[in-house]
Amino acid sequence: MHEFHIWARTSLRAGLVAGLCLAAGAATAQTADTILRNANIYTVDRNFSVARAVAIRDGRFVAVGDEASVMKQAGPQTQVIDLGGRTIVPGLIDSHLHQSFAATNLPAVQLLGARSIADVQRLIGERAKQTPAGEWVVASSGWHESLLKEGRLPTRYELDVVSPDHPVLIPRGGHVVATNTKALERAGVTKETKNPPGGVIVRDPANGEATGVLLEAAAYFVRRVGPKPPPPERFAELLKQQMKLLNSLGIVSVVEPGIGEPNIALYERLRASGDLTVRTHILYRAITPDEVRKGLAFKSFRNDDMLRFDGFKFPLDGGIEGARLREPYRIVPGEQPDKDYRGVLLLPPGGEDEWVEALKLVAENGLQAQTHAVGDETIDVIVRAYERAAGAKKIRDLRWSIMHIFLPTDAAIAKMSELGIMATAQDHPVLLGHNQRRWWGDERAAYAIPIRKLLDAKIMVGGGSDGPVVPFDPFQSMWWMTTRMTLNGYALGPEQAITAREALTLYTINNAIVLGVEKDRGSIEAGKLADLVAVSKDLLNIPPAELRDTRALMTMIGGKIVWREGI
Repeated sequence: MHEFHIWARTSLRAGLVAGLCLAAGAATAQTADTILRNANIYTVDRNFSVARAVAIRDGRFVAVGDEASVMKQAGPQTQVIDLGGRTIVPGLIDSHLHQSFAATNLPAVQLLGARSIADVQRLIGERAKQTPAGEWVVASSGWHESLLKEGRLPTRYELDVVSPDHPVLIPRGGHVVATNTKALERAGVTKETKNPPGGVIVRDPANGEATGVLLEAAAYFVRRVGPKPPPPERFAELLKQQMKLLNSLGIVSVVEPGIGEPNIALYERLRASGDLTVRTHILYRAITPDEVRKGLAFKSFRNDDMLRFDGFKFPLDGGIEGARLREPYRIVPGEQPDKDYRGVLLLPPGGEDEWVEALKLVAENGLQAQTHAVGDETIDVIVRAYERAAGAKKIRDLRWSIMHIFLPTDAAIAKMSELGIMATAQDHPVLLGHNQRRWWGDERAAYAIPIRKLLDAKIMVGGGSDGPVVPFDPFQSMWWMTTRMTLNGYALGPEQAITAREALTLYTINNAIVLGVEKDRGSIEAGKLADLVAVSKDLLNIPPAELRDTRALMTMIGGKIVWREGI
C-alpha cells in the first residue's frame, strides 16, 4: 500500500509537471508575432476609440487597447516595436485607382513638375533624343495643363518643334490627349476627319485644322495606333513597382476600376507568385448586356484577401470636358466653341433600356455595379436605372455605387439616400478645378463633389484619388477633402469641406463597407486583418493645411511590414 501511494504521488507530480509544460507550450503558441506599443492608435472602430498598443498573430489583430493589457500577449519570440508616440491608423484603401495604368505610366515622361509649355517641350525633347526615330514618345497622364503658366495643352506644332520624327502622345487623365503631327498622321486624322460619336477633335478656328488636342472618344484615333502595353514580364515588374510605391504612401488596398482579361490574368499571376503587396478589387469594364455576360465568366473567380472580383464598372460619360450636363457648357475659345455643347452620354446602342438589361444581369448574380458619372444628367440616369434594374433586391446590399459624383442634384441625392446607393469621391479638383471653372463656370465648379452634402444626406461615401488621373497620395486627397484647396492655390466650394476624422473614415471603414469587406478590414479591431500605417503626423490634431505633408513611416499588410522608413 505504501509503495502504491509513493507511485501515485510520483505519477500525480509527473502529471502536474507535464500538464504545466503543455499549458506553457500552449501559451507560447498563442503569443503574439508582433506588438506595436507606445503609439497613438486611431482604431476607427464604432466608437472611434484610441488605443496605445496592438498585438498581431497570424496576420490578424488579436489585442487592441492599453499597453499593459496588450503586452500580456508577448512571448519570447514576439517582435516588439516601439512607435515613440507616433500615430497609427488603419491601412488606407483607395476606392478608385487605376493601378495597372499607373504602372505603365512609371517609365513615361513625367510632366507633373512642368510649369510652362517650354518645360513640356524640354522634357518631351529630351526623351525624343533618347528614342529611336519613329518610335513613340509617351508622357504620363498624371499631370494637368492648369499648372502651366499658359493654362492650356501644347499644340501639335509646339510638339513638332522638339519631336518632328517621333509620334508624341501626351495623355491628360483618361479622357484627353495632346499629340503632334506625326501622331495625327499615323492615326489618319486630317482636316476632313469628322468628330466621332462621343468625341471632339479640337480645331484651329482660323483654318479648321486639328490642333492636336483630342477629347473623349476622339482620343482613340491615336490610342488605337499608339504604343502597345509592355510585354507580360515587363508589365509584371512595373506593377510590382507600382504596388510598392502605393505601400510607401500607406495604401494597402485599391479598387482597379474597369479592366479586362489580360490585366486580370496578370494579377492572377502575381498572386500565384506571392508578389501582390496591395489588396486589389477588380471591376470588369462593360456597358452592354453582352459585355456583362462576358465578364460573368469571372463569377467563379477565386476570391481571397489579396485579390477579388467584385463586379462591373460602367463608364457612362466623360471627364470635365465630356460630362453630360443638363445646361450647356461655357464657350472656351480655341477649345470648346459650341454654345449648345452639353457633353456626352455613353449609353449602349439601345439606350437606357439596354443598359438596364445589363444592370439586371449584374443584380441577378449578386455582384456590384459601379458607374462613372460626372455630369448631373448622367447621375440622374444612373439613379433611375439602378432603381429599375434592382427590382426586389436591395441596392444597399449589392453595394451599388456612383463613381466620382461631381454634380448630383438635390433630387438625385435624396433618391440615393432612399435607395442606399453609395458613392466614391476622389480629389479631382486639385488638378481639374482649373478646367471645371473654364468649362462649367464658377458655380458648378465650386459645387462639384459635394462630400459634405452627401454625408449629411446619410449616403455612404468612400474616398480615393482616381490615380494616375490625379496623384494618388492619400494625404493630398484628405487635404483637399478638408480644405477644398487646389494646386493652383485657391479653394473651390469650401462649404463642402469635411473634417479630418471624416476624411480618415472615408479612406478606411467607409471604403471597406463600399467593398463589402468591413468584417475583415477598415478598422483596427481584434479579429480583423492586421492592415495599418504609422504616419508622420497626428492627422486629427493638426491644421488641415498640413495634411498634405503627412508621410507614411511604416505600412503593414496582414501583419507583414511592406514599407518602413523613419521607424
